[in-house]
Amino acid sequence: MKNRIILFIILSLMVFARCKKVESKITTVTFWHAMGGPLGDALDDLIHQFNENHPNIQIESISMGNYNALSQKIMAAVLSHKTPTIAQVYSSWTTNLYESKVIDPIENYINGKNGLTKEEISDFYPIFLRDNTVDGKLVTLPFNKSVYTFYYNTNLFRKAGLDDFPRTWSSLLKISREIQEDSKPVTAFGVSVGFFESLLHAFGGRMVDENNNPTFYGEKGIEALQFMKDLIYKYKVAHLTTGFQHQDEFIAKKIAYIMGTSVSYAFIMKAKPDFPVGVAPLPREDTTGSFIMGTNIALFKDKPDKEKEAAWKFIKWFTSPPTQASWALRTGYVPVRQSARELPEVKDYFKRVPGLKEVWEQLYYAELEPSDPAWLFGRKIFSQVGLEPVLRAEMDVEERLKIAEEEVKRTFRK
Repeated sequence: MKNRIILFIILSLMVFARCKKVESKITTVTFWHAMGGPLGDALDDLIHQFNENHPNIQIESISMGNYNALSQKIMAAVLSHKTPTIAQVYSSWTTNLYESKVIDPIENYINGKNGLTKEEISDFYPIFLRDNTVDGKLVTLPFNKSVYTFYYNTNLFRKAGLDDFPRTWSSLLKISREIQEDSKPVTAFGVSVGFFESLLHAFGGRMVDENNNPTFYGEKGIEALQFMKDLIYKYKVAHLTTGFQHQDEFIAKKIAYIMGTSVSYAFIMKAKPDFPVGVAPLPREDTTGSFIMGTNIALFKDKPDKEKEAAWKFIKWFTSPPTQASWALRTGYVPVRQSARELPEVKDYFKRVPGLKEVWEQLYYAELEPSDPAWLFGRKIFSQVGLEPVLRAEMDVEERLKIAEEEVKRTFRK
């Protein structure tokens, strides 16, 4: 009996040692992000798929809930030298992180033995490569990206004799007035910097000049903000909302169209509106004007090489065309690789959602927001000092834009 007990203990220790040995072969990669809700579910499903197919790597998904919390957590981690392996980052965060030498440039891995070919790199949309480049070096790679999109009640537009969404801002205003009934708003929007930026660029202006100096105060900036103000107060075809109220009003058929992002489509259709929803890119005027949004993915330097190599395998897999197609069709984010559009499931989706292909084509002419780290705070200043007083209190457009530019310039100089 005693011998049996001893044998059992020895076997148990051998099994435990073997399990520990197998366990030690698993490389854990911590991934901090801000994805939640159905978007977080989609991300976690893909991470689970990667982990299942890579038994020696475990991507640990940790959501911070929102981007403000993520930003604060990353900055605290940098100071305490306890960074994650990888994390979502906005391009306006990247410059500081790169200059602080806490990011391991992704270019180092692209050029490594398990890297990407020139053809694979050129498959990324050019604007995303620009967005992830600092001082001529590809520092990060695009992660969750979207573009502005219009959603409209096709029944109401057809009643006005339109089969397609207006192609210019001026024609959109004209149609808005034509379909308006009893002076009721036909659209709604919040105090949106993105809306102003899109109008400004469409009218031929720019947020910053080639030296990164704020330059939105001027003829084109005044024209853009006056357009937004007039939609509300002069023509009364729009009213201001907060949060996702405009989306709810659209679904409830209280308004005819809204401006959202490509991600909005999944949320709108989940509500099962009882009318056909049209999808369209942003109108143009003197030129085109659309911006990309979303974050990139950064790999932090202060980690063991084995961990960083495992993280690179995940990044490479996640940005591959098949994974990007799956990510895009489930979430509404645009794929970061051009060839994803040629996959059968994507072509089929284009047929089922007319207008989506044109929305994605905005990536060939879309703009980037200022990448200066000061823009993170400057953007809030611009909204509070420039947009809010005009759109909520009918204050003078030219006066508020001038004050806003002075305040943003002061922010950039700090």
